[in-house]
Parts: sequence; structure tokens; C-alpha cells
Amino acid sequence: MRNLFLFSLLAVGLSLSAQVDAPDFLCTRSQAGSEVLSWNNSPSACGPFEATEVHVATTFNGPYTLLAEVTDPNATEYQDPNPGGELRFYFLRHRYNCPGQTVANSDTLDNLIPLTPTLLYVGVEDNDILIEWLASASPEVTGYIILEQTPTANIPIDTVFGVTEFRLPILPGDPDPATRSFLLVAIDPCGNDSPQGRIASPMELTGGGGFGCSERIDLVVDQAAIGQYFPAVALELFVSINGGEFTPVGTFAPNATMVDYRDANDGEDLCFYIEAVLQENNGRARSLEYCQLVSFNQPVRDFPLYGAEVNAAGEVVLQFGTNATQPMNTTVSLRITRGGGQTEVFPLTAFDFASGTLVVPPLADPLDPNDLLRLRVVDDCMREVTTNAVAPIFLSAQSLFLGQNILNWTAFDNELDGDFTYSVVRAFTTDPAAAAGAMYVEVAMNLTATSFTDDVSGQDDIACYIVSVRFSPAGAGPGESSIFRSNIVCVLPKTEVYVPNAFSPVANENGNLTFRPRFSIPPVADGYSLRVFDRWGGLLFETGDPATGWAGDSQGQFLPGGAYVYQLEFLTPAGELVRKAGTINLLR
Repeated sequence: MRNLFLFSLLAVGLSLSAQVDAPDFLCTRSQAGSEVLSWNNSPSACGPFEATEVHVATTFNGPYTLLAEVTDPNATEYQDPNPGGELRFYFLRHRYNCPGQTVANSDTLDNLIPLTPTLLYVGVEDNDILIEWLASASPEVTGYIILEQTPTANIPIDTVFGVTEFRLPILPGDPDPATRSFLLVAIDPCGNDSPQGRIASPMELTGGGGFGCSERIDLVVDQAAIGQYFPAVALELFVSINGGEFTPVGTFAPNATMVDYRDANDGEDLCFYIEAVLQENNGRARSLEYCQLVSFNQPVRDFPLYGAEVNAAGEVVLQFGTNATQPMNTTVSLRITRGGGQTEVFPLTAFDFASGTLVVPPLADPLDPNDLLRLRVVDDCMREVTTNAVAPIFLSAQSLFLGQNILNWTAFDNELDGDFTYSVVRAFTTDPAAAAGAMYVEVAMNLTATSFTDDVSGQDDIACYIVSVRFSPAGAGPGESSIFRSNIVCVLPKTEVYVPNAFSPVANENGNLTFRPRFSIPPVADGYSLRVFDRWGGLLFETGDPATGWAGDSQGQFLPGGAYVYQLEFLTPAGELVRKAGTINLLR
């Protein structure tokens, strides 16, 4: 019983889902004041055939009335008189004696010719002209005629069915695709065809640049062709380099008349095309390709200036990275911004960027600690680069007191990322003029401060110093560093003077027989003065020779013992003017 119940439900379900299929309503055609309807029958085995019903209305939404019942089961046409050419809408249905069966309606067709399909674009891909369109809105349309427009006629190329795309191979000897125009016609089984649609041509692409002083390649967009297509939302540029795959390199507004490519390198063989991206994901219209060989003057390249120094010959030596090689036909100048703010420009005629070093002849106006140096390089296309600013290290030193020399120098700054440390070297010499050729030894290294105190106790010679900075750019490997030296500074020992307070011409020791100051370092002979006065201010003795002393006499006569006044004036080797005065006791 249960199985019988289930079988009954299944039978009821099958009967409810069965239907009488509609005729395949093919088309209508106007003929001698009538509308001829054509269809293919769709037989049903559910029962005897009774009629093919023809329903009509004057609007798509009806109401529809039963126009005719065609009782011949083999009939496939019906002629509806319409002498006034009234707009009419029809649908068909088969009637079988099948109680309870659902009866399907055919498509609803009007008595007009088919609607024109919407041509989306005419593009070029893989050496084919590609034509794409939207299907005609008329359901009776079964195919499309592809036509090429010529100056004298529209020539059919092919008829296609069931597709909305057509590829036309570009053969040797064919006209330039950009000069060819195409259009579409929709057709139905009754021999009707639609009005001709819009005419469109492949999109041309032309360009220029990439030669001489123009690195940028400018591409001209064929907006006239794009205006024939379905509306676009963007343009995308694609490039192939030296025969490689095409890759996207930029997106532009759909109405752009020119797009540019800025990444070309000298010697590259480039090909471009543009795709117009159509609204509502309706495809991408590809242009013809534009190709050219790039050959432009290489531009100047930006490079870091690591630092500068002034060598013993007074030349300014600048160092930079060895990757600073510049193209031919460049002009180079040194730009010095003085401490007062004014900039001086010195054109350079000899330079070798490959060496990483540039030597500038001695300047008429030497550098000082407030001056900043830059290099400016200009190519023959007037493109230019100006480096970061650098300045030599300037060293100063002095003896604060006997045996101790204090060194100070200007801080190193080249406006670059990297690490740097200072080192101090020293040489002893009796002649500061020979300091450049002296033997220097390192007395301090890895300093970060800009001062250093050197102990030279027990040394009678003159100490000369050089400070150097070692700079390593950020990311540099081991050993990739530059060294810049300061000026040479020699520090004369501090001159100490001892003035005795008494002497005796009859003393037992020769050193006490005359009155004479004693110096740790001999003073400068020029400008030395020792004078002795009596208590009333009368001048008794005067000498300009540091080795000559007063013997306690005046004009060949011995003077009596007692207190006398002296005045001493001298210039130290370091250039310091010293004046002293006091009382000296003459003992008899």
C-alpha cells in the first residue's frame, strides 16, 4: 500500500510538470499588404492535435486576442491581412487535446524588421581585425552580416550565426587596418535584415620622442576611432620591450588624446598598444601597435658627494661614489656658498667621474670653515643635477700651558646617511715649513668629538697635527669608505719667561753677572725690547737682542747697588705679544 501511494504521488508530479511545447516562432515578413508569420512545429504526444493558435495585439503588453486557429498540423505559415501597415505583436501556441497539460507560449514577435545590433568596437589582436557586438534585441534574429565599407559600396565579408564576435585575418597586401571600416546587419529566417549599424575602424596609435634630448615617448590616441565604439571608462597602455611580452604600464582617462611612457632606456626596441576598457565589462578595444627604437642622449645622473679636503698644494679634492659616471658632453662647475650667503661658480675643465675623485685648482680666495661646496653637472640637453653640500675639516690648535696642546676642528657633515669617525696624527719637527713632509704617527682614532688634548711633555720640537675623518655611506660594504684630511696645524710650545729679581756683576756664577730674562722658547728677534730705568725714570739701558743683558752700568760707569725698574716686551713664536715690567735689585 505504501509503495502504491508513493507511485501515485510520482505520477501526479509528472502530470503537473508536463506541458505542450510552443511552436518555434521564427519571424514575420510583410508581403502584399499582409503579415506572413513563419514557424516550426513542436509536436506533442500527449493527445490529438487540434490547432495552432495565433494571438495578436497592437502593443507588446496586450491585451492579446485569438486571431486564428490553424488546424493543419503541418502548416508553418499564416498570413494576416494588414493593408494599413499597423504595428502588430504576435505569439503562437499549440493546442492539443491534453486535459490538464500546461500550454507554453512562443516568443512574442512584432511585424517590424530586426533591430540593429550594437557594435562594441573594432580592434586588432594577433594579426586579426576583431569585431565584437551586442546581440540584436530582436528575438527572431539568427545571424549577422559583416560588411566592409569602401568608397563605393558596403561589401559583405561574411555571415555568421550564433556568435557576437568575428575575426578577419590581416593578410599580406591588405590595406592598413586603420584605414578600413566595418558595420553589421542583423538577419532573421524570413529574409529580413536590420538597418545598418554604426561604422567603426580599428584604433590607430602613433607616437614620438625617445630621441635626442627627449627621453619621454608621447603616444597619440585615436579618439576619433574610440568615439565610434561603445563608451569607454579608461585607457590602458601596454609595452613590449625587445620583443618580450606586453605588460601594462599605465592607466589614463578615456578621453585622453595623448599618453606618455617615461621608463624607456637607450637602445631598447619598444612596441606599444592601447586598450579602451568599455563600460559594463563589454570588452577591451585594442589599438594597432606602434613600435620604435629608442635612441636618446643619456641624462646626467644624480650622485652623492662624500666630502672634500684641501691638499698641501692648495687644491680642493672632492670624492664621490665610483657609480657617478656621467654621459658625454657635460659641463661641470664647483659652486661655493660662502659664509656670507653669496654663491661663487667655478667652471671645471678637467674631470674624470669614473675615478671617484675630482681635483680643483687652488682658489684665489681660499676656503674658510663657513663655506659649503657642491658640484653641478649639466648635460647638452640642459638637464642638471646638483649634489649635496660638503665642507673640508678645518683644524685649529694651541698650547694652553706647557706640555699640553688642545686641538679643535669643524664637524664633518655631508648631508648623507652613513657613519664617520675622526683620527688625529702628529709629527714633531724643528721647522714648521717642513711639516707637510714630516713623518706622522697616529695618536688618537675612532673619535666622535671635535676636540682632543695631546700631551707633549718633555718635547722641545714643534708638534704638527692633521685630523682626518673616515666616512662610510649607509649600506656600504667593508672597506668602502672615504678619508678626508684637515689642514696641517703646528703648535709651538708655550713660551715661558723667567725674570730674575736680583743680580750682581761680582757674582761667582756667570748666569748672575748680568740682568737678562730667561725663555723656554726663544722669542722672535724682531720686536724684542728690554729697558732699565732709574727711580726717577731715566733710561739707563736698552737692547733689542734677547741674548744681551744689563751689566749694572750706564754710559761706562758702574751704578750703585739698589732697586731699578725694567720693562720687557717680546713676541712669542706663536705670535703672542707679551709685556712685563717690574723691579730688579742690583747687588754690589
